[in-house]
Amino acid sequence: MQQIEFQPREEKLNIRKAISKYLYKWPWFIASIMICVAIGYIYLRYSIPKYQSKTTLKFDKKQNDLSSALADLDNLGIGLGNSDELKSEAAVVNSRPILMQVVKNLNLNVEYFSTGEIKDSQLFSEAPVTAEIINYTKEKFVSAAYTLTEIKGDEFTLYNEKKKKDIKGKFNIPVQLDFGTVVFKRNSAYAVKSSYKVIFSNPIEKVKKLEKTIQVNLPDEKAMLMDISLIGSLPEKSEAILNEVTRQYNLDGQRDKNLQAQNTQEFIDKRLEVITKDLSGVENQKEDFQNRNRIVDLQAQAELALQNTSENTKVLLQQQAQLDLLNSLSGEASKGNNQLMPSNLGLNPSLEQTISQYNSLIITRNKTLKQATNENPAVIEMNREIASLKDVIRDNIREQKQTVQTGISQLQNQISTNNSMIQKVPGQSKVYRGIERQQNLKEQLFLFLLQKREENAINLSVEVPKAKIVNPAFTVDTAVSPKKDIILPGAFFMGILIPFALFYLIFLLDDKIYSRDDIKERSAMGVLVDIPSLKDTENHLVQKNDFSELAEAFRVLVSNLKFVLPVKDSAKVIMVTSSVKGEGKTLVSVNLALTIANKNARALLIGSDIRNPQIQRYDSEPVKRKGLTEFLYDDSVDVEELVHTSTTNPSCDVIYAGAIPPNPQELLSNGRYQKLIEQMSSKYAYIVIDSAPLMLVSDTLSIADTADATLYVVRSAVSKNILIDFANDLVRDSKLSNVSFVINDVSRRAGGYGYNYSYGYGYSQTKDKKSWWNKIFKS
Repeated sequence: MQQIEFQPREEKLNIRKAISKYLYKWPWFIASIMICVAIGYIYLRYSIPKYQSKTTLKFDKKQNDLSSALADLDNLGIGLGNSDELKSEAAVVNSRPILMQVVKNLNLNVEYFSTGEIKDSQLFSEAPVTAEIINYTKEKFVSAAYTLTEIKGDEFTLYNEKKKKDIKGKFNIPVQLDFGTVVFKRNSAYAVKSSYKVIFSNPIEKVKKLEKTIQVNLPDEKAMLMDISLIGSLPEKSEAILNEVTRQYNLDGQRDKNLQAQNTQEFIDKRLEVITKDLSGVENQKEDFQNRNRIVDLQAQAELALQNTSENTKVLLQQQAQLDLLNSLSGEASKGNNQLMPSNLGLNPSLEQTISQYNSLIITRNKTLKQATNENPAVIEMNREIASLKDVIRDNIREQKQTVQTGISQLQNQISTNNSMIQKVPGQSKVYRGIERQQNLKEQLFLFLLQKREENAINLSVEVPKAKIVNPAFTVDTAVSPKKDIILPGAFFMGILIPFALFYLIFLLDDKIYSRDDIKERSAMGVLVDIPSLKDTENHLVQKNDFSELAEAFRVLVSNLKFVLPVKDSAKVIMVTSSVKGEGKTLVSVNLALTIANKNARALLIGSDIRNPQIQRYDSEPVKRKGLTEFLYDDSVDVEELVHTSTTNPSCDVIYAGAIPPNPQELLSNGRYQKLIEQMSSKYAYIVIDSAPLMLVSDTLSIADTADATLYVVRSAVSKNILIDFANDLVRDSKLSNVSFVINDVSRRAGGYGYNYSYGYGYSQTKDKKSWWNKIFKS
């Protein structure tokens, strides 16, 4: 007999098969799409839309066109110099002190909702009832929700859902709640409904929420623009928050500007007090000198002598004025505390610029300390820079003092030289001029400080906003979320993806055999027939003149067997086996024998599974007589005593397995089974052997040499792919020969291919019409 040569098969991707598996599950895809789209629609219908509100600020690099008296305003914190400073201002806009003031001014820690059957609608300016928290009794209070009901006149009822209790109260009268004292007020401009939901929150919690929701962006740093945006469900509320944020930011910048100006004002006032006292003393000294020396006018006496020293004296007065200012400023710089220093006093430009940088850094550090501690790395770095700038200021003052003192010394030498030449001028003139010099010095310093005080006063009175509001807060018409153009298509594709992923996982883990294509992928042996799946109510035996799907399948099997069985005069022996129990080999054996008998050919069915005999289950009137087991172990048993005619078809005889022996392997291998086949081969045209499963026991291999052909039964949707490899190994090892597969219990939709046996086999069968609902749950 020709041996089948096995060669490893290359696995190819069968696109049609892969797609057909999923197409067969189309009801699940339709149901999943409908459910997901319905969920998406419900979400869009009842979700609260959120809109983006935004405002735009513009910063000026220099704002020096207010007044001629305000020639340099950088020291007062109005101008912004570069993009780094603009980034720091972005952090100031979203700082907690500003947001806390916004929460307090707008009462954001109290929210109002109009209750509905499905969702609550938030209220802001149109709330008929408002509430204000007077004080807190709990330090760790986070939030609390109350329902305002039974509003009658000035009375109302508060219901706490968490503690399940009612609280009676009146409008405009404080009510004690669990977290503190609250006053409710009526807004007569709006009608009152049956109930409202009021949520109280700790202000710091609202500040934290605003920190996360308010976004600050710099679209164009060169243009000095800043966008502030907020996403919320109530555009009116979002716009009010943004407008209040910008207002508080400008107020904060104005306070910083005024703080430095006030420190300069205090310094000037202190110096004016000292200069006034000095000037008064010099004038008294001059008056006393004139009275004692009876001097009326020394101009004529000293005109010639002073003509040469006039220019030097003027320069000396300027130098001494600068020296006096430097001495005063040196005293301020030597103090240990890091306070603002007076600026714009007409000193050296480099010193003025250093003092301006020092004051700006002091203001920045003080603002940072409102939100951080002294151990903050940024504060430590700024303290280091402040100390460094202060050292630079001291060094500059010291250098300028040395320069001024050197100049004064040179001028004094020149004046002394000129005075020595004035020998004819009385000594009183020298003293008198010295007094006048002191008087002029004090007067110039006094007038200088008055001028600076006036400029500083003008600066305090002018309120210049830190940033210009280019676009007041407005809301974009299109909702940010939920987005209909994304959610509905997304729900549709999710409805496809979910069942696809689920079935992909199922198919990936599925290692069962469904159709002949699954066998062809793993074995070179042929498949003779597909036995259709039967219902429990259907007849499982082939009858005479039977045109059912089952009968047509076994007629095909008998026809295909002619191509694999050898031509011989004696009976053709067909062994039916399987890998494990429950694959339907007994069903195939019985119906194969009955189908052969229906073709007017004598057939014998031998139940050779003596461990677990099953043939008698298909006989309506099984006869108790000796079977195969008795023949194998007792030589005296005659073959005729074993044969029993089937009640289904008289042309089919049956030999039952008999009693279950303790040693089935020894009985089947003692040689008597082969003698039985030889004796029966002359009496029958076909002998069908119902053998034991190959994977469980080796009984079948003991009698495999008697078979002309072997039908290897696998059960669709039950047998696993590994059983095909097991059958291949048996054939490769020559333990079985002339093997063909028979697929049992094949569904009309096996593996998603749609084998419709009502068309292929049953001429008189009609298709069952099922509702789409049944298709979904039975697919």
